[in-house]
Amino acid sequence: MIENIVQSFKQEEEKEKEKEEELDGLWSKLPFHLLSLNEVELDGSCSEFSLDLLCEKKKEELLDRSWSELPFHLLCQFSARLILRDLSTFRAICKSWRLSSPMSPLRPLLDPPYFHYPCLMQLDIHKCTFFHPMHDNGSYQMDIPELQDASIRYSKYGWLLLSKKDGSVFFFHPFDGIKIELPSYPCKEEFKSMSFSSPPTSINCFVIAIISNGSKFGIIRRGEVAWTLCEFTERFQPLGNGNPLLYKDRCYWLGLREAGLPAEVGVFDPHEYLTHPNQYKCRWKYLSYFTPPEYLDYSCNSYLLESDGKLFAVFELNDIEPSIQIYSLNLSSIGTRMKWHKVTNIGNKMLYVSSYSSFSELAVAEGMSNKIYLPNVLDNNNIFYSLQTKKYHSCFSDYSSKSISLGRELTGCTWIKPNYIDLDKGFKW
Repeated sequence: MIENIVQSFKQEEEKEKEKEEELDGLWSKLPFHLLSLNEVELDGSCSEFSLDLLCEKKKEELLDRSWSELPFHLLCQFSARLILRDLSTFRAICKSWRLSSPMSPLRPLLDPPYFHYPCLMQLDIHKCTFFHPMHDNGSYQMDIPELQDASIRYSKYGWLLLSKKDGSVFFFHPFDGIKIELPSYPCKEEFKSMSFSSPPTSINCFVIAIISNGSKFGIIRRGEVAWTLCEFTERFQPLGNGNPLLYKDRCYWLGLREAGLPAEVGVFDPHEYLTHPNQYKCRWKYLSYFTPPEYLDYSCNSYLLESDGKLFAVFELNDIEPSIQIYSLNLSSIGTRMKWHKVTNIGNKMLYVSSYSSFSELAVAEGMSNKIYLPNVLDNNNIFYSLQTKKYHSCFSDYSSKSISLGRELTGCTWIKPNYIDLDKGFKW
């Protein structure tokens, strides 16, 4: 699309140059005595020069053209020299200006082939750092004042869901700087585990938040002005650092029914409760039991994601071989056929796991498949786990280990896939 826009502007420039050259040539052919006449004297004095006058008026019209029709390459040069606050104003002028100025310095992450792959984003106060598994130039940093004192709660579809201690909740698109405010939730509730069902621009989008001990949840749907709070009949303690997963409007969560093991996946339908609040008790149901990995404890990282109608539970064990163990459950199975299976190969898929977003992608480049990309970096390069070698590796280095002994695990981070968004000014969530 961008290439077509650039080509269109180039063609427009060539036409303008041709018109300017034509006008310049006409001026040189005017008789000397006419050059000294003013506009009133010239008007209608010689019909043979009416074409020249029309050309001159056309030239004035070209100079008065809309700012939105400025050549694309000039807009790119302007936007590349602006700081973030001025860039936000620049992008708000019109669509053509916005398309010419992806949020710098993230421009390389939006160019081929990088936009095909998610990148790891870390938020520290209001400074964001991006690590891309296919980019060998280290990390990209940018200062985003809108994220001051905010905490990431969830990420999907290129959007972040964030909250602050004052109860404010909002969506933010870091690649286009678009912010969508949501009604605040009650400050007394500790809604740290959140998720959303679809892009915030979708009419079916809803956000769910679960209190830290799993005893209560809040939900708000697009168009609503306040959160609805609901209590569970029993608690369900989340396991590790994973977020609730929304799939086909049902909420799945990896956790513990009671203190201790084994781990289970709880599920409930928030819409069913909201539709029939007097008939349906808000309670967790539990999927088929699966034998948890040995040596699983609270210090282990665990993640839950969906891919092709299957749930994947990913456990990262400490000092155990293999370090990462995966289980899958086919959600279309019924009754006794619904069983968890241990997974040792994910084929042409890549799993991206982090505290605030875990998902799968198809590999579109050789050497990227059958790997789990973790919220860890070494020398500003991503660390991944290969199911083939059963080892940890670092992108663009020869690091290889059976345990994740080097590198650092990032806090306050999430995987996010770079993309563009074009949102109308009058949009209301």
